Amino acid sequence: MAGQEGQGDQKAGSGSAAVMVTAAAGGCGCLALPVGVGMLVAILLVIGGLAVLLLPLVVLFLIFNGLPLGGIPAADDLTPAEQRCEALEKLIAETTQEETAERTQRIVLGDGKGPLEIAPSDDDGSVACTVPDELLEPILQAGEVCDVIGPVTIAAQIQYESRFDTNFVGPNAAEGVSQVPPEVFTALQGEDADPFDPEESIAAQGDYLCDLAEQVQTMVDADEVEGNVLDLTLTAYDIGLDAVREAGGVPATEESQSYALGVRTWFAPMEGVGPPPRTLPESPGLFDS
Repeated sequence: MAGQEGQGDQKAGSGSAAVMVTAAAGGCGCLALPVGVGMLVAILLVIGGLAVLLLPLVVLFLIFNGLPLGGIPAADDLTPAEQRCEALEKLIAETTQEETAERTQRIVLGDGKGPLEIAPSDDDGSVACTVPDELLEPILQAGEVCDVIGPVTIAAQIQYESRFDTNFVGPNAAEGVSQVPPEVFTALQGEDADPFDPEESIAAQGDYLCDLAEQVQTMVDADEVEGNVLDLTLTAYDIGLDAVREAGGVPATEESQSYALGVRTWFAPMEGVGPPPRTLPESPGLFDS
């Protein structure tokens, strides 16, 4: 939950959730294999009882292998834009389940700077496939503020935080689609800014993430913290930079480690892998809670 400041009482373990999944996945091929999923769960259980961290990836495994998962809409339930995007995806991306799973793994464990899925529109323009069309430009702009944060990261974090609900109020009083901490939003956007204005909220999100990324990089260079800069930045957005500094990285707690992985789970759908992300069921691990 974004905006919580706190002191981590547990030191970071071997690294971020993404690092743990990378290490686990390296010995079992790709996520398309059921045995691979079982091995990942077992490894996470052994290293700290954090198998819940794998849940978002298990959900992706179920989706890409065609196994039952309640709540996935039929094609007729998609918006015209989503139908157009799905039709285009089928034309240009005929791949096997194994290839899709391998691509998913690469994206989930990547830098979040890939392209958002976009399809041509009837008026010779373009339409957003995986984010609300009216928010595409603000998301693209926020993803260009610094080199560390890309538009996929911006979109995936919004999906994980608020599910693109522009009127969302979080449990820690953060307001708006991007759930920027209130004091940070005011400092970045001004006293008269409206956190429920999605463009202002997303602009603040991009600036805040880039500011955190710069501070995180400084701490990494000074050997104050260990881990992937993007994962550390996302964690700092969620629990505060002081908690990351105190832990020497991503705190070795279920809540802290699940946040970065939860955001990463949406990287692949935002790039157009799988069904439209805004229509997925409310499964545990796919949203902040």
